[in-house]
Amino acid sequence: MNPATGNEIAELELASPSDAALAIGRARTAQRAWESTPLGERCALLVAFGRRLRDDNTLVDTLVAESGKPLHEATVGELWYTLEILRFYTSRKARRTLSPHVRNLSLFAHKQARVLRRPCGVVGVIGPWNWPLLNNFADCLAPLIAGNAVILKPSEHTPLTSLRVQTLWKEAGLPPDLFQVLVGRGEVGQSLVEGADMIFFTGSQKTGRQIAARCGQRLIPCVLELGGKSPMLVLEDADLEGAARAAVWSAFAHSGQVCIRTERVLVDERVADRFLDLARRQVEALRQGPSTPLEDGRAPEVDVGAITFAPQMDVAEKQIAEAVSNGARVVVGGDRRRDLPGQFFRPTILADVTPDMSVMREETFGPVLPVMRVRDADEAVRIANDTEVGLSGSVWSRNEGRARDVASRLQAGSVCVNDVLVNYFCVEAPLGGIKASGLGFRHGSEALLQFCRTETVVEKRPGLGWLTPVISRRLAFPYRRSFLSLVKWVLRRRY
Repeated sequence: MNPATGNEIAELELASPSDAALAIGRARTAQRAWESTPLGERCALLVAFGRRLRDDNTLVDTLVAESGKPLHEATVGELWYTLEILRFYTSRKARRTLSPHVRNLSLFAHKQARVLRRPCGVVGVIGPWNWPLLNNFADCLAPLIAGNAVILKPSEHTPLTSLRVQTLWKEAGLPPDLFQVLVGRGEVGQSLVEGADMIFFTGSQKTGRQIAARCGQRLIPCVLELGGKSPMLVLEDADLEGAARAAVWSAFAHSGQVCIRTERVLVDERVADRFLDLARRQVEALRQGPSTPLEDGRAPEVDVGAITFAPQMDVAEKQIAEAVSNGARVVVGGDRRRDLPGQFFRPTILADVTPDMSVMREETFGPVLPVMRVRDADEAVRIANDTEVGLSGSVWSRNEGRARDVASRLQAGSVCVNDVLVNYFCVEAPLGGIKASGLGFRHGSEALLQFCRTETVVEKRPGLGWLTPVISRRLAFPYRRSFLSLVKWVLRRRY
């Protein structure tokens, strides 16, 4: 269904666990050939495919239709990001990360260690519904470049973008079994966890813990991104207009269905009223509605789109009601849009919240922004860290040195100083969560390496290999008392 209009878009047949097992078998065969393909050639093929994505006339329209997000967010937030992450992963810097390199050894100077990066094999990518391209196919790029085969299971609520990518993949003449898409429910994802060699999952903590437990039992690696409750700390000397504008964008982009969005604001009580007034004005100016093309074919100018997954509106309503019943105040918004078709919820700001409220402790993943007054930066840091998750956050102060100091005290995988959301587009730097926000990384050389297993080959060092038989005879049987005396002499002088 199109969440912005309520209209049916497509009807699909669901894959089964047996389909997943067959897909894994086909992927193993394709992966062996892909691994033997030189890295430069793999990169060239994927760069060419990226241009096909860029030029496809239906990809973004499909994305907008099934997610309900504005055209701007689909193009900038998803397509541009996908092409940028592909650019980085295929760059010389990233390729050097995957290339073999030699390490000279100090203890056995006649030897050298050649460190190789081998692919894990078949990687199962289980994607979420909020970003049908960015957190689905884009997450397949690192494992593919590293030499793996990938089976993508998109959310059954937003599978059409992934299926369009699969069609383009086949039209490009790329090995069809190297990248496969399975549209299914939880049992298909479970089959991937049971049969793949590595799992990359983005979703809920509950499912992520189950996947981690099973991967632990199987002794296979997994990467998990499990959301957060990202705080924005607004200090008394902050640029309030900039902070308010950023808070509103970060909180309500894609109707708040963003993992690293600002989920709560902790603002110094000395500037709280001014901040709330500025944020309210920003929200009241937002344009909300569907991105359905107008009669002249142009897309309407929309800032805030639909709620992709209808149950998130229930979460928002429940948290707002509980907060208001305990003394919070609705500054703006607070309910569903009954005047629009589809699934729309008004961007909402809550004031006078307290740390014990569910809206301050549990991920909303919807267009609700609680704002809490704090005495100072120390109290803000304490409240920000009083959570089991740690994905992202931001600190706002005109004194950047002070802001960096406060940022260093936050328990989060990434922190922005006087900005928001841009950390997701800094593809050269790792992005990941701590605590219950997950394991592993997106982006950076760290992301590429986690889809590899490391193999070390120890061999003779050029020019000194003649020492190998001499030293080997001393180390191996039969043990000699004279050599033991030599070792004791070395121990005393070396250590």
